[in-house]
Parts: sequence; C-alpha cells; structure tokens
Amino acid sequence: MGLDFVWYLCYCYFAYSSKQLKGGDPVKNLICVMLVVFLPLTLASQTQKRLKVTVYVFGDNAHINNVLESHLKRELRLLGDVDIVAMDEFWHFALQVNYLENTYKDGTKTGWVTLAGVLNERIPDIYFKELWLGVLKRHPVYPGPTFPAFYPKDDLDEYCVSAIGRIDKNDLTPARKLLR
Repeated sequence: MGLDFVWYLCYCYFAYSSKQLKGGDPVKNLICVMLVVFLPLTLASQTQKRLKVTVYVFGDNAHINNVLESHLKRELRLLGDVDIVAMDEFWHFALQVNYLENTYKDGTKTGWVTLAGVLNERIPDIYFKELWLGVLKRHPVYPGPTFPAFYPKDDLDEYCVSAIGRIDKNDLTPARKLLR
C-alpha cells in the first residue's frame, strides 16, 4: 500500500496544482474530484488483515516430519493471506498433525501413514488475565475439528492439499469474515 499511497499523493498534488481545476473543462474537473474521493476507498479495501497460523508435526520419522511440515506451510502460503509464524509468536490458529507409520505384525513398514490433524483457534487474550496464562503455562485454545486420514508415504503432498483445502473452507474463510 505504501507505493500506491505515494502515487495517490503525487496525483492529488498535480491535479490540484494544474490549470484544469482552476477553470478548465468541467468533465476533467469531475474526474479529478472523483479520483480524489474514491481512490482512498479502493486503497483501504485492498488492505486485508492476514491470518497467522503456526504449524507443527509430531511423529518418529524426521523425513516425514520435514515433508509434511514443508507441504502444509506451502499450501497455507498459497492461500495468499496467511502468515506462517512460530509457536511462541502471536498466532490465530495452530495446526497440529500427528502421524504413525503403519507396520505389519513382523515389524516391517507397510509404506502407509495414518494421520490425524487438528486446527485449534486461539482464545483472544482479552478473555484471560495474565495470572491465568501464568497458571496454565500455555495459551488456551478453542479445540477444532480433527481430520483423520490414511495415505501412502509417497503421497503425503495430496494429504496436505486436501487438509488445507478443508481448513480453508471450514475454518479460515469464516475467520476472514470476522477480521474484516
């Protein structure tokens, strides 16, 4: 918005200092006045509050942890209005995904992964005094819906696309409406 605002100020300066407004064509004067009135409104409507989401993955395999975390964060960033933040920063939503690699009875791995994800929404700080936050030792959340899944280990990117699509539709879209 910074560059647009500078452009707007320059335009206003040149429009008001030009001879067109001092006695020129009334149509051009009307266009200049309309730009001065409506351009700030369009600039203000373009500023949208961004959702802050923290993502963490739990499991025993470091490679699967990295793959899931990377794909989940990528899909969230592709939504366009989501910032990925660390757990110790301010966040609106916490996405937690737990997984378990499936094994046969003899202990060999099947190549499939059972996943369970949950999206928790942060309860606003105004509802809790600092004393309560000190007692709880963590920030309280509204528990969100869980979304279990069963995927081949090589198709975890499909799980991430599906999970973030569901989260966007069911949780983030209503949150966007509240943040406007």
